[in-house]
Amino acid sequence: MTKQNEKDAKRVPELRFKGFTDDWEQRKLGETFLFKKNNTFSRSELSFENGYVKNIHYGDILVKYNEYLNVHNNSNIPFVTQNIPSNFSSSYLQDGDIVMADTAEDETVGKSTEISSLSSNDRVLAGLHTIPLSPKQKFGSGFLGFYLNSNSYHDKLRPLMQGIKVTSISKKNLKNTILQFPKELEEQKRIGKLFIKLNRTITLHEEQHRRLEQLKKALLQKMFADETGYPALRFKGFTENWKQSYLKDIASVNSGRDYKHLNKGNIPVYGTGGYMLSVDKALSNTKDGIGIGRKGTINNPYILRAPFWTVDTLFYVIPYNIDLNFLYGIFQKIDWRKKDESTGVPSLSKENINKTKFKIPAISEQKKIGIIFQNLDSLITLHQHKIHNLKRLKRALLQKMFV
Repeated sequence: MTKQNEKDAKRVPELRFKGFTDDWEQRKLGETFLFKKNNTFSRSELSFENGYVKNIHYGDILVKYNEYLNVHNNSNIPFVTQNIPSNFSSSYLQDGDIVMADTAEDETVGKSTEISSLSSNDRVLAGLHTIPLSPKQKFGSGFLGFYLNSNSYHDKLRPLMQGIKVTSISKKNLKNTILQFPKELEEQKRIGKLFIKLNRTITLHEEQHRRLEQLKKALLQKMFADETGYPALRFKGFTENWKQSYLKDIASVNSGRDYKHLNKGNIPVYGTGGYMLSVDKALSNTKDGIGIGRKGTINNPYILRAPFWTVDTLFYVIPYNIDLNFLYGIFQKIDWRKKDESTGVPSLSKENINKTKFKIPAISEQKKIGIIFQNLDSLITLHQHKIHNLKRLKRALLQKMFV
């Protein structure tokens, strides 16, 4: 028997906290949980403004909520605006209860969230198209929420899903699915704690990323001159009026070209969606530029670092009388969709880009503004990379830490 077969036979995860060696327990879901009653209130019967009873809607489980839901003071949970029937008195959710979405438009059916951090005043019900589950025994906080969303369990639901356009799963089928979990409560707690902490770290970086994006958006509005020729926010020492200019006077707009005749190399090829592959020749060997879509995605400019090649659906703009980072800020301010010349696929022409006009200051002020946005973009990219890496780590751990 191979080592992997041995692990399968012993029912233990591939990755485990030190000190735990026992086989994981195996039990049917119907033996592990009590089924509580859900309501059928529609979105129109819910309100985020006020109410006494909170409602977990299946759409929010699928889109908004993660595996472990902090209920107290959570503004993303709506209230029921209708009177609650008396027969729901035993169906209010408790810490550790699971709410599962039983319907979706894809295979996310079965996505679940574990209820946590209820205060003595919180009253919460499971809403439309949900299956509320209450564990018959105590589990470590977070363990069930993350386990039920892992591939280890969710893959068991796929053969049970029914429907074509809308997919669903029944309570009857759900009851017979097999759960596997550690016998020791302490191991459950440590697994749950690890993923809760990982989720919080991801959320922290996502919030920092969101704030940086908001700051950048605000500065783009305030640090570039309006029709008066003066910006609302300015570095000390600069007082002169900004001068109007056409893009054709400060930069050259160049067409991308087909790359299929080129050999593989280390020079990146870019399209409207970003990097595509690498070749052995460049359209711009030494001069950095800005990529802007000719066709398709025309409202997502980005900086191109030399050497580079662009395909024929991506123009590349080389500045020759203006700071690159300052010009990139202007490109991000412009709504290029208003310059769309097509009736089908969005398109831009060199002529339309060249006759774009805007106001510019002296080169010394341009450079200062450009550095601000360059630093902001670096911080935004840093958080994007951290979020990506943390989510990749989470996916790997979800794969290896459950049976």
